Amino acid sequence: MDDAELQTCLDVIESHKPLGDWASKPAVPATTVAVTNTSPYTMDVVITGGTVTAVKVDGVTIGALVAGRFRVRSGSTIAWVGSAAPTWQWFFV
Repeated sequence: MDDAELQTCLDVIESHKPLGDWASKPAVPATTVAVTNTSPYTMDVVITGGTVTAVKVDGVTIGALVAGRFRVRSGSTIAWVGSAAPTWQWFFV
């Protein structure tokens, strides 16, 4: 396979990926409860609001970030820690 054929394959895959907020995203769980990205795609999870003191991806605290965009691969988990639940949106990468 040459570079042009590979790019054609990648373009076809990209064109079939859904856009926007994932309609089947998991509900925001209780604090410390991890949820799994069951999508076959890597997702950007955008967390806003609530009273969040930490965000964990695959059990690892992501620095001092408590809001913003977090990359979650297919099969990986995300959890929030805090006293009031945030909202989140899941976007296909």
